[in-house]
Amino acid sequence: MGDINLKGPLNLMGNLTLKGGKVMINGVEALVQVTPGDDAQCSSAPPVIIPPPPGAPLAPDPTVWIVNSFNQTVKAGEKSIVALGMAMQGKQGAPMWPGMVLPSSANTNVKINQIPINVVNDMAVIFPSGGSATFSKSGQ
Repeated sequence: MGDINLKGPLNLMGNLTLKGGKVMINGVEALVQVTPGDDAQCSSAPPVIIPPPPGAPLAPDPTVWIVNSFNQTVKAGEKSIVALGMAMQGKQGAPMWPGMVLPSSANTNVKINQIPINVVNDMAVIFPSGGSATFSKSGQ
């Protein structure tokens, strides 16, 4: 099946499952909620340096996953599409540093319950370090 490409001013509401290929927003893949056992959606975040030097960081891994979408009603197949959410940084399968997905900077028109859908190249802030993570993979 072909990809589903959503464009223009659009506000999705209620329970909706989009089936087919990948869900695209103006030609860019929408981010979806994944588990820390899946491939990382970001692999270049700055490490969290806790405890501070000279001690070694507890989990210096640069990998980040979106583990909770604040939207749970609109899905791409089985996975919730992200319209803000929580991210985790650390080791695959057991990340330990929480973060928050920021409002979309690339999409302002396609929304879920009036919140723009996050797409590839949107960012999250990891709380302990204040560092930012840019999502290079959608998780779809």
